Amino acid sequence: MFNGCTTTRIFCRPDCPPGRRTKPDHRVTFSDESETAAAGYRPCRVCTPLDGPPGPWVSKRRRA
Repeated sequence: MFNGCTTTRIFCRPDCPPGRRTKPDHRVTFSDESETAAAGYRPCRVCTPLDGPPGPWVSKRRRA
């Protein structure tokens, strides 16, 4: 599952720090990446939702 921001056209993992700051009025939910592509959204560069296993965001510091 992904959250998207209607003003920036970016989608994130649900717990991504920048994604959590999206105002509820501007937030949309997608069930998979094909929905995000069809709607014209690009992946977040912070949480990189298409890289790695699905699930919660893990900071790059913790991955190393």
